Amino acid sequence: MGARHGRWRFVLTNVGVWWAMVVILVLVPDFLERWIPLEIARVVGWAVACAVWVVVVERDWQTRIGPILRFFAQLVLWVGAALLAIWISDQVRVPLP
Repeated sequence: MGARHGRWRFVLTNVGVWWAMVVILVLVPDFLERWIPLEIARVVGWAVACAVWVVVVERDWQTRIGPILRFFAQLVLWVGAALLAIWISDQVRVPLP
């Protein structure tokens, strides 16, 4: 029972963090774009989003998944978050103060 509960917690936490990354990758560049070029703002957003991932879920990934599989799985997840955020950002500009 505990292993199943832990697995679901791991999955749900990762889903939440992935969506948080998407939100960060949309909002941070939109906020910074008035001061710096969009491409640089997206890099800053990427750094913030990846830092959130590392702080919240990276240790669980290290204990559950080997380094090679972890690399490819995280690459797919992170690039997917970035592409979705870029698409959202291109569709709608979020008005920020």
